[in-house]
Amino acid sequence: MADRDLGIGDLDAAEQNLAAASKLVHDPIKSNQAKEADCLCRLGDVYVERGKRTGEGRKFTQAAALYNASMARTDGDKQSLVTRLQETERQFLGNTCNLDCEPCPYSSAVDYIQELKNTRARVKSQLDTIHEQHNPYQYDEDDPVVRGVEKKRAEAIRDLFKDITAERQKFIQVLTEECMAKLGPPPCKYAFIGLGSQATELVTPYSDLEFAILIEEGKDDDDTRRYFLNLTHYLHLKVINLGETILPAMAIPSLNDFLSEDPEKDWFFDSVTPRGFAFDGFMPWASKTPFGRDKTKGKNSVSLVQTPVKLAKYQNLHVALSEGYHLSDILRRVTYLTGDEFLVYKYTDIVSKSVDRSPVLSRLSAVLTLGDNIRQVVNVEPTGQLLDVKKEIYRFPSVAVDVLSIYCGITIHSVWGMIEELQKTQRISREDARHLTVLISISAELRLRTYIANGGQKDRLSPLTEMKTQLDKHDDVGVSLVIGAKLSSITNGQ
Repeated sequence: MADRDLGIGDLDAAEQNLAAASKLVHDPIKSNQAKEADCLCRLGDVYVERGKRTGEGRKFTQAAALYNASMARTDGDKQSLVTRLQETERQFLGNTCNLDCEPCPYSSAVDYIQELKNTRARVKSQLDTIHEQHNPYQYDEDDPVVRGVEKKRAEAIRDLFKDITAERQKFIQVLTEECMAKLGPPPCKYAFIGLGSQATELVTPYSDLEFAILIEEGKDDDDTRRYFLNLTHYLHLKVINLGETILPAMAIPSLNDFLSEDPEKDWFFDSVTPRGFAFDGFMPWASKTPFGRDKTKGKNSVSLVQTPVKLAKYQNLHVALSEGYHLSDILRRVTYLTGDEFLVYKYTDIVSKSVDRSPVLSRLSAVLTLGDNIRQVVNVEPTGQLLDVKKEIYRFPSVAVDVLSIYCGITIHSVWGMIEELQKTQRISREDARHLTVLISISAELRLRTYIANGGQKDRLSPLTEMKTQLDKHDDVGVSLVIGAKLSSITNGQ
């Protein structure tokens, strides 16, 4: 029936029939992967047709995500899906960008996938080396040598995360340059700015990409915006073809309608597609990419393709409060990714000097941020239950440092830099700075080790299960469990 609907051009009917068929074979625990793969592939065909009709870049990226999800569920020959992905890129270039040219060979995506694997293997090897050279967990906690070893380990972990951050920046630059080679030179000066963990230098090789685009003052017109939105769609297409974008992140209405008040319309759970390097999702509470956020019931749309002056307006008190302080906070700490660095300097200078970025907003933001996160760690005790390493272990230490910095008016983007500045300005003592550095390094290492052990952004781990066995083996998971136990002692001031 879906084939007939697609044949006669009734795309809405075809999508609804394919979504209904997908729902019949979909099971979050154990789905019929072969049948689900077929439904998702055919739904991808529908979205390619939608893109050809409308010229919307997002339709083509949704199609690519569907094809990649189908590929993740397909055993054996995947050439037909590779062909579809190539055609999707060709149609995107033609219908969205008005370019009559060949897509990049799929072999380039394969090379990028291998590069990611190599990076992750190298990071794992470096973690092993750090543990061999600086292992405070082999000593009793009251041994005087522990603090010195602990400090060296924290510094080594800090340096590793700085290296990961720099390597990801180069990776993004290469992908962006490949896109520009097809789209042509940009119409004005621009800069990609990294947000979130890319800015704080706590990013992992599995983390989402959160970023915005700064454009030259006086060049904010429809043609400029169209170019950079097309560039973002093209970059998104390449990131999707790494095969690590889960379908809910694409907000395909027939699978995950986040704007509907009917929970039955948000039903697709993607437990098969690896969750790793991907754009921040299109969910209304995410959307930290140049696409910004579509209009919702309570808020207007937001674009993160802006001039430095316009983007800095999110630091104004009334704008920050109307948008929600989260957006203000994430746009306060940014880092250069690619383009014209002067635009980044100009933006950060405006933010740091913003008149409305007053102690009132700083303290309000600090209190609200702390309130949101402290509930997640209240009364958390070691048990056999699974913990969410990101929410229950990693997030609070980094938020604690961020809150201190917000309260003190520090706008440095790196969490390591924040700690140094807090000590330099005598807001905290040298000993406090050491404790915070160790705390951040432990929580960041634990998250990184969990992702490596799980092969992606899977945050669940048990802090006690098989602890003795794993410690005896001194393997990655065992080390992670010791780190988790150590985190508890540090946060209790021991």
